[in-house]
Amino acid sequence: MNLSRVLSTEILPVVERPSRYLGTEHNAVHKHGARVRMALAFPDLYDLGLGNLGLHILYAVLNRIDGVSAERVYAPAPDMERELRSRGLKLFGVESRDELCDFDAIGFTLQSELTFTNILNMIDLAGLPLRTVNRHEGPIVLAGGPAVFNPEPLAPFIDAFVIGDGEDVVTEIAKVLAEHRDRGARLLALSRLEGLYVPALYPMDTLSDGRIVPPLDAPKIRKRTARALDGNNFPVDYIVPFTEQVHDRVSLEVLRGCTQGCRFCQAGRTTRPVRERTVDAVEDLMTRTLAATGYEEVSLVSLSTCDHSRVRSLVERTSTLAKSQHVALSLPSLRLDSFSVELADMASSTRRTGLTFAPEAASPRLRAVINKWIPDDDLIEMATAAYEKGWEHVKTYFMIGLPTEREEDIVAIADLCARTLAAGKKKNPRAMVNTGVSTFVPKPFTPFQWARQIGIEETEAKQALLLQNIKRHKNIKFGRHKPHETFLEGLVSRADRRAGDLIEAAWRHGARFDAWGEHLDFGAWQRAIEEVAYDCDDALRERALDERLPWDHIDIHIPKAWFAADYERAMQLQHAPDCRAKKCHDCGVIDVERALCAHMLRNSIEGRKAEKAWTRTPLTPAAEPLPVQRVRFRVGRESDARFLGHLEWQNAWQRALRRARAPLAYSLGFHPHPRVDFSSALPSGEESRAEFMDARLVRRVDVAALVSALRATVPSGFLVLGGEEVPLDAAATMGEVRGWRYELVPGLPIEVARDAAERIDVATSLPVTRRSKSGPIQVDVRPMVDHIAVREDGVVELDLGMVNGKPGKAREIVELMQLPPTTRVVRTEVRFR
Repeated sequence: MNLSRVLSTEILPVVERPSRYLGTEHNAVHKHGARVRMALAFPDLYDLGLGNLGLHILYAVLNRIDGVSAERVYAPAPDMERELRSRGLKLFGVESRDELCDFDAIGFTLQSELTFTNILNMIDLAGLPLRTVNRHEGPIVLAGGPAVFNPEPLAPFIDAFVIGDGEDVVTEIAKVLAEHRDRGARLLALSRLEGLYVPALYPMDTLSDGRIVPPLDAPKIRKRTARALDGNNFPVDYIVPFTEQVHDRVSLEVLRGCTQGCRFCQAGRTTRPVRERTVDAVEDLMTRTLAATGYEEVSLVSLSTCDHSRVRSLVERTSTLAKSQHVALSLPSLRLDSFSVELADMASSTRRTGLTFAPEAASPRLRAVINKWIPDDDLIEMATAAYEKGWEHVKTYFMIGLPTEREEDIVAIADLCARTLAAGKKKNPRAMVNTGVSTFVPKPFTPFQWARQIGIEETEAKQALLLQNIKRHKNIKFGRHKPHETFLEGLVSRADRRAGDLIEAAWRHGARFDAWGEHLDFGAWQRAIEEVAYDCDDALRERALDERLPWDHIDIHIPKAWFAADYERAMQLQHAPDCRAKKCHDCGVIDVERALCAHMLRNSIEGRKAEKAWTRTPLTPAAEPLPVQRVRFRVGRESDARFLGHLEWQNAWQRALRRARAPLAYSLGFHPHPRVDFSSALPSGEESRAEFMDARLVRRVDVAALVSALRATVPSGFLVLGGEEVPLDAAATMGEVRGWRYELVPGLPIEVARDAAERIDVATSLPVTRRSKSGPIQVDVRPMVDHIAVREDGVVELDLGMVNGKPGKAREIVELMQLPPTTRVVRTEVRFR
């Protein structure tokens, strides 16, 4: 069975958002004849996974190596899983559509414990045994990423874990795979790489109470640390998706690591020391990435972008570049001070709706516990400054269930939000506060790794108390995480290998996409908990400071004793300032990474001097130039590009025009968008050679040159069939369309096709059901059929028109003719008035 053919003809036409599975996005790499093939797997939907920066980096690094190819695979949505399983088909790499079992390695990105059941599902769909002990051939299953630092719950299923940064070690992994073909030899060679943990080759102790922990004298698995960010590892040839993403933008990493010291934060410890990209490097990467992608938004990402040593220069230069190209610039991680408002003011565009801050705790005492010390008055002053500069919404994030939390700490969240709103109303009558509240989950390698996690009932009680107090105030919106999600996260986050039985049982009972409210099946987890007799209270309990922990064999350069000491400092309300601004806290990283720490401190000192001398360049508002030329392109699509929805199709063309350097005109107002119009909506599943796209330009161009440039940058399956200049005041093509000509290719004997066409031709009415805003309606489409006939080659010629503004739809005629669902529908002409 040809998997690619079955996908194109049988599966993609019936699943939701087939663009998730095409693999033909702009900048996707199709490499043939590679000796080593690796599948980079993201255990969540494409809509969330394609924007993952780590996957982009590894994809770029691997595909630059001769003889190595990297493809992508995402967790299939439930409808795609059903289609694959019902046909006995296996999960595939999206670029080649080859089965995953044919690859040398499958590498999972671990973003969250709530994706673990998806990992098992993808391993099973790949046709591999779930557990490593049962695998004797086939690809090596790897895992790495932010949630890797307690690998034990997944140890029964993963052959090797990558601890720490992946962009350097991944080349060493590829070399091992090339040099060794035997599975056992590969695992042994991988275990000898720094940062690689192979559970099958690592001994464990089982304690009298059943806990499984590393031996006291076992060798440590030391995390890998990328030495510098200013190399060539950043992927400027960013894959440009068709499907709308949760974060649909370029994520440009400006620094890695954080020294703020929030005691609940795992990433701030596991990514130390801080490494920065220079401002020149960021500006260069941004310029090249925008040119290669056509994206409309760039996010300067890090754990704390405001902590860049030259952040004012960074934001000013990138915002100037962004505005010159009609690109939005965002700063997703703002510090809790007025300085952050200043930076957001520099980066923002015309429309200012929301600005986000994360105090995490609303009382000064609890902020001291978590090491986010800032007085209430400073928080309110910061929010007031935001309202004064034109923002309408301030978004605040808090946690409940933090260590030492009291009832008054919960009530303080509502009180702080109310005082923030009252101060904001004095500056902006449209002021609002949006509050998001999550439940604290203790994580390994944090000072709070020993703390207790509250359960579902306690979480619900705290949320109810907060809601009761927030409801007293208008214009405060309250959102909270579902208690069941954080409960499940807590069952696994500090668990040992026994949690593998729970995860597998939950998966077998149907658990998938546990982070998605609409897919979470808590009942499946309850059945699994009962089946394996999992002790939930033990999973959430407080740990003793001298207790052996499942992750004691992982070395992130910070000793366990330092975390214990910082936990004690938290209980004593001791604040630990950023070590880049004050003294070193002897966390242990400097003992291993002395050169990197020294470089970090030099950057900080020199940056503070440079920032003091910095002055903001006055911005001169520029009026949006008026169009001086209008170019009409004839465009189309073929092959799998036909599966795009109309909005996906439009967005892809707009990004292609940006990549082709078309000097596009933009609309005015809060939401400027390119002035690009299409002749008609093109339904998903239809090919076309007769679409028209008008682009208004602010600078005259040679039309033939622009057509050539556009052809060079469109994704696979997109057609640029020609272009011509039309008057600026020409009528919009959409208003002039009166019908379309189609070719239907059913692949049937000519007599069968002619009988089907004759039934349509002689019919006096052809009722179909269409959806409308008010519900289903009956429509007679016979008046919309202007002509139907079958050629000698068996192709059906079909002319459709419009009646009372309603268009004829080719797919409805295909169904009325009872043609196969695999029938090709090709729009060949548009008829204008």
